[in-house]
Amino acid sequence: MSSVAALFEPLRSWLSSESLQSFVSHHTHSIIALKKNAPVGEALKTLGDNKILSVPVLDDEGEYLGAFSVGDVLRVLMQELETQLGHGWFERMSTIKAAELEAVGSAVCAKKVHTVTHPGDLWLKGDAKTTVLTVIKEGFQVLEPKGHHRIFVVDPAKAHSVTVSGNTVVINIKPGSEKPEASGLRPTDIVSQLDVVKLVSEHKDKLELVMDKTLEDLEIFEGSVFTIHASASALEAFHHMALDHKSCLGIVDNTGKLIGSVSISDLRFVGPNNYGLLMSTVAEFSVIINGKGPSAEDAIKGTRVAGAADNKWSDVLKAVPLPTLTPSATFGKLLETMASQSLHRIYIVDEDGKPVSIVTLTDMLREIIKPEAPQHNFKRMGTNDLPETTDDEEGEDDEDDEEEAAK
Repeated sequence: MSSVAALFEPLRSWLSSESLQSFVSHHTHSIIALKKNAPVGEALKTLGDNKILSVPVLDDEGEYLGAFSVGDVLRVLMQELETQLGHGWFERMSTIKAAELEAVGSAVCAKKVHTVTHPGDLWLKGDAKTTVLTVIKEGFQVLEPKGHHRIFVVDPAKAHSVTVSGNTVVINIKPGSEKPEASGLRPTDIVSQLDVVKLVSEHKDKLELVMDKTLEDLEIFEGSVFTIHASASALEAFHHMALDHKSCLGIVDNTGKLIGSVSISDLRFVGPNNYGLLMSTVAEFSVIINGKGPSAEDAIKGTRVAGAADNKWSDVLKAVPLPTLTPSATFGKLLETMASQSLHRIYIVDEDGKPVSIVTLTDMLREIIKPEAPQHNFKRMGTNDLPETTDDEEGEDDEDDEEEAAK
C-alpha cells in the first residue's frame, strides 16, 4: 500500500502550482485594527461580534504595536485573579463570590489593550511566485511545534490600508522590528488555516487517493484530549486551561461521555459586568454564552439551566450540539465537517461517545504536507566498529525519539 505521504502527493502538487495572489483574490477578508488605547472590554466585543480570535493593535501613527488575542484575555484574567484574590485563590475556588469576580472582570475590561498585547512574526511574502503550499509550510509553519493559525500578506500592487476601530485577526511582527522594518507596510490580505482547508475541500478531485481512508488508517487521531466534568465551575475550567496551556477542554458527564466543549474563545462573550457567570457550572456556562439558556444576569442571580439542578448534564447541553467523529470516519468526512461548519477542531470519540482524541486544522494541514519518512539502509557492523557511547548519551537519544514521536 502507498505511504500516507504519497496519498496526498496530487494535492501537494496542485497546491504548489496555485498562486497565493489567485487564492486571496477569491478569499478576501476585511482587515480592521484597534487603536492602542481601546479598552480590553471593547476589544473583546470586537472579537465576539466578528467571530474572530485576535486583533492587531496600532499606535498613534498607525503602526503595529502587537496583537491582542483570546489567549491574552485568559492570561490577564489569571493575573488579575492573583492580584485581587491573593496567591492560592484557586484552592478556595468554591468559596469565591460572584461580586469578587465582578470586580476582577471590571479591572480586566478597563485595561488599555496595548498593555496586554503579545509580539510575534510577520510574514510578508506576497509576490507572484508565492504558492499556497509555501503559505502552509513557511507561513503557518505547521511542521513546527508552534505554528501560526493565520498570516497577513502585503501585496505591493494593492493599496496599503488598515481600517482602525473594529476587528480583525493578528498581525505578527518580531519585537523591535515594528518601526525600522514595518514602517509604511500595511497588510492587504489575511489567510487563515480555515481558508486553506476550505480551499482544499473545494478541490476534492485532488484527494481521490485519500478521501476513503479512515482517520485510523492515517493515524491522524492521536492527539491527547483534556476534559472536565460538567459540574465543575467555568472558572475551574479556565484555570486548568491556563495551567496546562490548553485552548479548550471537553465537557464530560458521570460516565465519561463527551457532551460539550469549552474554550478560551468563550471569554469573548462574557460582558464586563458578567464575570460572576464564571461561578456557574461549565455546562451551564456553555449553554448561557451560546444564548440557549437564561441571561447571564439571571444566571448570576441563581437561575439554573433546565436539568442542572438534577445533574442531568446531557439534558443541560442538548441545546448546544457538538460535532464529533469516530476513528473509523473517513478523511473525506473530516474535511467536509471541518470546512462546512468552519470548525477549528473536532473531537474524536469511541463507540460509547467517550473522547479518545482531537483533530485540529493544524493536524489536517500537517498531514497533507508532511514529507515521506526517511528510508534507512543499515549495514551490519563488526563489534570493533561500533562507536563508543555512554549510558547518558543513549538516554538522550531515547528522549529525542520520544519527542519526535510526540510531534
